Amino acid sequence: MNEHFNKHLEELKKTVYHEPKFAYHEKMIDSAMGHFVKNGSFTNALDVGFGTGHSLLKFKELGIKATGITLDEGEYKDAHFLGYDVRLMDMNFLDFEDGSFDLVWCRHALEHSVMPLIALMEFKRVLGKVGFLYVEVPSHMIHLENANHYSMFTDEAWQALFRKAGFKLLFRCQQVVTIVANGNSQGYTDIYPQYWMRKE
Repeated sequence: MNEHFNKHLEELKKTVYHEPKFAYHEKMIDSAMGHFVKNGSFTNALDVGFGTGHSLLKFKELGIKATGITLDEGEYKDAHFLGYDVRLMDMNFLDFEDGSFDLVWCRHALEHSVMPLIALMEFKRVLGKVGFLYVEVPSHMIHLENANHYSMFTDEAWQALFRKAGFKLLFRCQQVVTIVANGNSQGYTDIYPQYWMRKE
């Protein structure tokens, strides 16, 4: 790989952060899994950017073998200590064989990729012939200035990217959450687009 490209990637890795725990995110994970995963026949899932590990716990409760990847050493150590199958790995360069999974779960991770089309192509590669993909991203209208958010697109742009990577959109919705913090009684509204897809 190009020497300069490697240096750029190493520089970007310095912005990786340990995902904090938020109760409303756990509720959103529970809701999404209830809608898209619970009634499926999945056996082997790839959890991209598993964060606090709540999704890994839910996969375990559903009897689904899950492998989690992260770039954060703290997240890796915490999940490994709890006995989960986790790897330190970049979503853009997956070290898995073709067709290793029947589900890729990518929640609040794809916006951290500097080359999301490549990441999506990798997701497609590691999915089996009948493979599904769940993607959830933060709203480009609210989270644009996050220092580690590199790919913040409109809904139409995300859908075009999914098509270019070889995925068929089956369902699209969004979670709208009111967040109250720092004594602000009114809080603010956050929006999280969600996409459920099948490999074409």
